[in-house]
Amino acid sequence: MRGNVFGVSAADRRRVHRVVVDVLATEAQVDALFDVIGEALCAAPGDHDGPCRIAWSLASTSEDGDGVSYGLGPDDVAHVRELLAPVEVWEPEDVDRSLGLPPP
Repeated sequence: MRGNVFGVSAADRRRVHRVVVDVLATEAQVDALFDVIGEALCAAPGDHDGPCRIAWSLASTSEDGDGVSYGLGPDDVAHVRELLAPVEVWEPEDVDRSLGLPPP
């Protein structure tokens, strides 16, 4: 079929883009960040009637490995920690409070 690659109409000018964000955070903080990112992409990221603003999906993996691998091996973990560990950040309690998380 001319103009149709992988079931995509030639009139559909959208292309798949992957945005990668490495964070040094707790699991609870990552869960809360998913909500923040979801709200930025779709005004109602949970189940809702009607269309989404943009087609999207989120996935995560951690250095512990959670059964899903997105290429976060030991060398990747070491590299990300090397890059992010020196970054000045808020106190953990302030981060949790800003994300609406209960105190530990």
